[in-house]
Amino acid sequence: MYNLIIVCFLLAISKPVNAQTIPSESEVQNFLSNNKILITYREGEVLYGTYFFIEIHYCPNGYGLYGNTIKKTVLGNEQRSNWQEFGTWKVVTQDELVGIHYTTTNGIENFVPVYIYNDNFFIREGLTVLNQGPATCY
Repeated sequence: MYNLIIVCFLLAISKPVNAQTIPSESEVQNFLSNNKILITYREGEVLYGTYFFIEIHYCPNGYGLYGNTIKKTVLGNEQRSNWQEFGTWKVVTQDELVGIHYTTTNGIENFVPVYIYNDNFFIREGLTVLNQGPATCY
């Protein structure tokens, strides 16, 4: 009984939670166009997981993606890898979601939905998306 009273009290005084929303195509376009975006995340355990750092330059004529990973080994070493990817991109609405449709130079196509949560752009839980300033476009 007391637990129910405590829960009701906490709900009554708690701050409203912001829900994630779907941005407009123009909001996503303005956030990405001519900007360098850094995406970071981890896969696996904290100690021996793999850390990903992905820098994407969104230019008018396409995108350039530069990825780095760092993985700690059991012996305390680090395994590092790097890769690059290039292609075209556009902001579209697909299945009532707004996101980035991209095509790599190898012809692989994908769609990544984008959301807004607490006034920040959001792709999925555990991913950090940061605007790093102007893109380097050629």
